[in-house]
Amino acid sequence: MHILKPIQQYPVSSVESKVGFKKLGRLLDNIMLRRTKVERAQDMGLPPRIVVTRRDKFSPDEEDLYMSLFTDYQREFDTYARHGTVLNNYANIFELITRMRLAANHPDLLRLKVDAKAKVGADSSDTLVCAICNEEAEDPILSKCKHVFCRSDAQMYVEGTDPSVVLRCPMCYAQFDIDLVQPEMKHSLGGGRGEDGGGGGATIMDTMISTPHTMDYRRSIVNRIDMQNWKSSTKIEALVEELSRHRQGNANIKSIVFSQFVNFLDLIQWRLNRAGFSVCRLDGRMSPTQRDAVIRTFMTHPEYTVFLVSLKAGGVALNLTEASNVYLADCWWNPSVEIQAMDRIHRMGQYRPIKVTRIIIENSIESRIVALQVKKQHLVNSTIGRDSKSLDNLSAQDMQFLFSS
Repeated sequence: MHILKPIQQYPVSSVESKVGFKKLGRLLDNIMLRRTKVERAQDMGLPPRIVVTRRDKFSPDEEDLYMSLFTDYQREFDTYARHGTVLNNYANIFELITRMRLAANHPDLLRLKVDAKAKVGADSSDTLVCAICNEEAEDPILSKCKHVFCRSDAQMYVEGTDPSVVLRCPMCYAQFDIDLVQPEMKHSLGGGRGEDGGGGGATIMDTMISTPHTMDYRRSIVNRIDMQNWKSSTKIEALVEELSRHRQGNANIKSIVFSQFVNFLDLIQWRLNRAGFSVCRLDGRMSPTQRDAVIRTFMTHPEYTVFLVSLKAGGVALNLTEASNVYLADCWWNPSVEIQAMDRIHRMGQYRPIKVTRIIIENSIESRIVALQVKKQHLVNSTIGRDSKSLDNLSAQDMQFLFSS
C-alpha cells in the first residue's frame, strides 16, 4: 500500500510517486545485486553511447489532418471512458492510437489502411494483413475465426486485456481464440489457402527477388500510390537530413533505421534511394535465408550505408556492429523495446562511439508516448525482476493520458 498505491495512482513527477519509488528502491537495494551494461561498459570494452531526441513540427497540411483525427478519436475514447468500457474496447482504442502514430509518420499510411481493411476480409491470395495493425503481417498466425495477425500484435492483445473481460476478435467480434506458438503462416501466391495458411505452389518469400537490398515493389505501398506526384513528410525529410549530414562528414558511416511499420519503411526506402543512398532492408516477411543474406550484405559491403529494419523483426538476435548510428523513426511506449534495438550495435565488437536519435513530431501523440516511456523506465529501474513484457501493455490510465488534451 505504501509503495504500489502512490506509484499507480499519481503522476510519475508527483511527490507521492517519487516517495513510492524511493521506498521501493530502498527495499530492492537490500535484497538484490544488479550490474547494468552502463555500469560495466568499461570492463566490457564498450564505447560510449548517447541518446538524443530530434523534435520536428508538422507542416500546415499535416497538422490539419492530424488535429482532425485527434479530435474525432478523442471523442470516441471519451465515449468509452464515460461508459466504463475502455478495456472492453482495447483493440479499437489501440487502432485509434496506431492511426495517430501513422499520421505522424506520413498521411499516405492512413489512406492505405482503408485498402488494408478490405484485404483482411477479402482473403487476398497475395498479402496477409494483420487484423490489429492493418499492416502486412509479420510472422503471421491465424485465429480460430480465420483472421490473420502479426504474432507480436496478437500476443500484446491477449496479454494487454483484462483477464475478466471476454476477449473478442477485432474483426468479427467472435470470442478470440488463437495459438500464439503455432507455426508461421505461408504467403500463398497461387490458389486458395487452407486452414494452416498453406497452398499449392511457391510462397511469396520463395519468389522474392534474390538481391536483398532491392525493394519488392510488387507488394510495396509505392506500387499503390502515385509516386510521380508524391510528397514526402516532415519525419522522412528529417531522417534524410540526418543521414545526408553523416554522408557529408564521412561517407563510410553506417546507420540503422528502425520502424514498426513496414509501409513506412517502404516510403523511407523509396525516398532514400532517390537521395542516392544504397539501402538494405530487413522485415518479418523474410525467410531465415534472406535474413542472413541481407545482414551479410550490410556487414561486408561498404557501399550499403543504411539498413532499414522492422522493429518486430530486428529487436533481438542481431549483431550489427558495422553501424554506429541508430535512428528510431517512431517511438514505442515500452522503453525496453527501443533499448533492445539500440543494443543491436552497442555490444561486444563495437569500437565506435554510438549515437541514437529518436525522431518525433511535436504536438502529436508521439510527445505523449515519450513522456509515457519516462514513467515506464522509472518503473523498470525501480522494479528489477518485473516481467518486462507487461510494460508493453497499455493500462486504462495510460490510454487516458494518450488521449488527453
